[in-house]
Amino acid sequence: MGLAKNPAEETTLLQTILRESNTEVFAIDAESLRIDQANPAALSNLQYTLKEIRQLTPLDFLHEDHEARFRVLRGLLQSGKRRRVSLDTSFRRKDGSSYPVEMRLFLSTHKSKPLFIAIANDVSAREESRRALAYSESDLRAIVSNIPGMAYQVFRKHDGSTSLRYVSEQSSMLLGIKAKTLRAKPDLFFELILPEDRPSYLATLAKTGGSHMTFNWEGRIWVEAWKDVKWVNIRVSQREVPEGIMWDGIMLNVTHSKQNEEEIKRSRAQLSALTSHVESVKEQERLNIAREIHDDLGGNLTAVKIGLSWLARHMPPGPSELREKTEYLDSVIDQTLDAAHRIASNMRPAIVDFGIVPAIEWQLKRFTLNLDIPYEFSATHGQIPLDSDASIAVFRIVQEALTNIAKHARASRVSVRLERRKDELHLEIVDNGVGPLLVRSKNHKKSFGILGMTERAAALGGTLSVSAAPGSGTLVSLQLPLGTPTPHIAHKKQ
Repeated sequence: MGLAKNPAEETTLLQTILRESNTEVFAIDAESLRIDQANPAALSNLQYTLKEIRQLTPLDFLHEDHEARFRVLRGLLQSGKRRRVSLDTSFRRKDGSSYPVEMRLFLSTHKSKPLFIAIANDVSAREESRRALAYSESDLRAIVSNIPGMAYQVFRKHDGSTSLRYVSEQSSMLLGIKAKTLRAKPDLFFELILPEDRPSYLATLAKTGGSHMTFNWEGRIWVEAWKDVKWVNIRVSQREVPEGIMWDGIMLNVTHSKQNEEEIKRSRAQLSALTSHVESVKEQERLNIAREIHDDLGGNLTAVKIGLSWLARHMPPGPSELREKTEYLDSVIDQTLDAAHRIASNMRPAIVDFGIVPAIEWQLKRFTLNLDIPYEFSATHGQIPLDSDASIAVFRIVQEALTNIAKHARASRVSVRLERRKDELHLEIVDNGVGPLLVRSKNHKKSFGILGMTERAAALGGTLSVSAAPGSGTLVSLQLPLGTPTPHIAHKKQ
């Protein structure tokens, strides 16, 4: 579609365009600078009527600091040295408010009368965007300057070349290297890494395609400026840009957290050692008390029983009150001997000294005898070599688990499996009761029994877990480190 071909149609078309345009357009008398015409956008933005604005010149609403520049530009147009000029300024509205504009000015004629044509664009939105961007950059710089580490950007072009585009000034505090120096030579960072930590750095680097500092890594560096070792953590996120790939990263100083972590590990190790020592002392004390009960109390009761037997043999024949008392005391001594044997056995069963497999088998038989709950026991054929501490720990864990089953589980069947897998001992105790979640919901107090089992396992470098068994019930699982395996499995049922 072409433009109108006669002057009247062209004039009408131009008037329509000027009327509907959002760009301000002015026709200005070149001699007096009086405004001859202004389109609706100009009148609306400046808040004047056409009659009012015809009494004004651009100098009446132009920013006062730019009046001299406007006169210079006017002279350049009138002298013919320039055909078009531009000026970034601001217009003042009738109500006194102002807004920024980008104005272009050129000289024309109308009916042999020289006119300046001024075209002004309101750039308020652009200025607001510029200020917002400036504020954002300022906020970003403030955030970056306050992080406990260094921010950086790694850029890789489509041709594969990589550069360190940005490094925050914190590089001096974190690495002892100025940002400008590090940008010029990124490999300086690698030279700071301690030799023993470099393999993990290179291994992580290899997974990322070879771009430095483009991954999540934690390690130690030597800062020559302070003659000190620091722990650093590198975290990076990747994004695509038109020119290639950008990685935005942050390198944090995590020395204090690492030191705290190491202190916690040392404290836990000390607590574990203390727990192991306390348990060892307790078991030794139980052994001593069991021996005293068996040897001293049992020996004395046996001597009394022998004495009563001698008295019974030397009494006159026939029933008498003295014979009845003697027989009664003999019965009490038998009961006391049984109780002493039971107490000594509970404190330190002698069968533990014969190996963990017969010890667990003995314990399960007593469990079934007392509660009438059948059991199934499978164990490695032959003996599993355990030292005294490990044997006692496993025995006590089984004892505590069976006690919990007796008190809370309401089970009708128990299964125990003990096996050796390479260099680990695996123990599983399963019942078909109500399960651990229901038991815990009914017993709000913390289970010190489970805590004790866990501490026993941890003291020996093992782990213990309590979870729901498949179907129903509870599964207690124990893993302890061991030596070489023995393969065969035997099954025992009751």
